[in-house]
Amino acid sequence: MGNKSREYFPVTSSQYDTSEDSFESEPGMCKTDHRIIALREKLLLLVIFLQTIALVVSVLAGTRNTASPCQYPYGSDRPLLYSPAQVAVEHQVKSFTPGREQKTIYQGLSDDVDMAWAELYDRTIMKIPKSEAALLPNKTYPIKNEPGYYLAGLDIFHQLHCLNKVRRALHREYYVNDTGLSEEHVSHCVNTIRQSLMCNADISVNVWQWSEELSMVVGYSTQAHSCRNFDKLRDWARQRWLKEWIDPRLYVEDDLPTPPVIS
Repeated sequence: MGNKSREYFPVTSSQYDTSEDSFESEPGMCKTDHRIIALREKLLLLVIFLQTIALVVSVLAGTRNTASPCQYPYGSDRPLLYSPAQVAVEHQVKSFTPGREQKTIYQGLSDDVDMAWAELYDRTIMKIPKSEAALLPNKTYPIKNEPGYYLAGLDIFHQLHCLNKVRRALHREYYVNDTGLSEEHVSHCVNTIRQSLMCNADISVNVWQWSEELSMVVGYSTQAHSCRNFDKLRDWARQRWLKEWIDPRLYVEDDLPTPPVIS
């Protein structure tokens, strides 16, 4: 049946002599055959090693991209919608102040209290460049006297303004000269705050502890919260403060594309 086939010798088998002399004694086998086989084995091992390294790197990269509950109590802080203020977001742990026995500067009725509330959101209506305005999910208004800049404001400051209006509406007899306390305005503010609380649902855990003084279990509101650094965001906004207010009755021609309005 033609030429006699070469007898197969497993490379790693101990029952055969794999020395160079043995290979030389076999018909048709040359001295370099076993070296080629050994080289192929080394190449195969190298490929397996490189594939293993690539798999390990891929797994580690996936682990880093998955936020653990310890690192991010509220999950990933990457927003679904663009905000230029994202660069100023910094997280910190803060404990809330109940404001019962010990009042804060934001409680009571006085000029100092009013100034403290105003300081929370004053000078925060700002200007942003066209490159940032073009990335917003909703189109905003161009500033006529500063070409290339657009009107903007972070909603946290609008929410604080609304909360202050609700606070003042509770004491209308004290704020008799405040013309912004109409039922319609205050109702708008309550609804705005409701939506904001639900949108930014705080999942910090309330706790109850045994009170030796009262001999009963009492709920506490001083628990720690994972918060955005408010002062840093306010400073960021004030660096972009629009010092001269616009004329809201003035139409300004604008070539900024209108993005889809998300509602």
